[in-house]
Amino acid sequence: MRKLWNKVVHGLKKLLAALKDKVNIVIFIITFLILSSEVWVMYLMYFITGDLWFLGIGSACWAFWLAPFTPFLPLCLAITFFVRKIYDKIKAKKSVKN
Repeated sequence: MRKLWNKVVHGLKKLLAALKDKVNIVIFIITFLILSSEVWVMYLMYFITGDLWFLGIGSACWAFWLAPFTPFLPLCLAITFFVRKIYDKIKAKKSVKN
């Protein structure tokens, strides 16, 4: 059990080290907002219109993402790192042209 705990802690430290870059943090925030928009947009629509349908859909989506074995955070992180690789490639091509 101790080995597993050490691996988890080491992985989290490595992950946090990767997110310390400002560009990664901005990409992560944008990715998080886009992926969670199905929840907060529905709640916003409920508060604007008062229609319980929006509240039900938003709550169902939120319950889905909070359920066990639903990889919301790992999915956000994977998309963040994928977008960062694309960002780096575009930046490298621009620097070669100049």
